[in-house]
Amino acid sequence: MEIVGFLADKSDLCCCLFLTMRRVRSNEPPVIDLARLLPQSGLTRWSAREKAAVVLAVRNGTLRLSEAYDRYMLSEEELAQWEAAFDQEGIAGLKAKSLFSRAPS
Repeated sequence: MEIVGFLADKSDLCCCLFLTMRRVRSNEPPVIDLARLLPQSGLTRWSAREKAAVVLAVRNGTLRLSEAYDRYMLSEEELAQWEAAFDQEGIAGLKAKSLFSRAPS
């Protein structure tokens, strides 16, 4: 049975990321297929949802770190920044910030 579920944004518990789940058996928890959520390689602009999919796939073992670096042309520092932002603010932390919001006050 195919079920569409949601992954809640950790910062405000808002449902932000759609996940496709399937139940293997009725008494087992749903299995999330993160590989289907991964963006295609060659992206030049990233959405917060695409960044979160990569972070979650690496953490869950669906995507190895070396594969993430090569497939998405990411540096270790960039992926580490995504992980830190996700840990602090959830998907909201992965949204692009304007240059004005980065300026010191």
